[in-house]
Amino acid sequence: MAFLELRTPSGMLEKAKREHARLKASFDIDNVFNFFVTANHIRDYIEKNRAVPQADVDKFFSDQDMKDCRDLCDKAKHLRLTKRADPMTHRYSGAIGGAPIGALPLGGDGEWELWSDNRVVNIEQLADRVMAKWEQFFASHGL
Repeated sequence: MAFLELRTPSGMLEKAKREHARLKASFDIDNVFNFFVTANHIRDYIEKNRAVPQADVDKFFSDQDMKDCRDLCDKAKHLRLTKRADPMTHRYSGAIGGAPIGALPLGGDGEWELWSDNRVVNIEQLADRVMAKWEQFFASHGL
């Protein structure tokens, strides 16, 4: 593959899988950013290539996990959302005083959360769900 030749939906899905593997190996800000930006932009490649009907894409992106993926992507790129509610992110550390008592094991790496619409979403678990949903979407549409 030549430089910047990610041109197909399946090429972007494979990139998202690589980003997800990096995220699982090292849950840090660079890998969180890269995963959610990549995972959200698979949509662009599907729409540009007209790989599935637009109605199917719209239905898929009405799923709350995919909306959260979009919000994390857009917040990462633009710092603040202005066209919809601007979610907050927070990281609890395993250090004394960094998390509610009993929330994390002492000395743990911490937990990152998305706070949106009176919901608290574990970002690492969200990444796993988003990846699984993309894989199911591709399988169900023969991509």
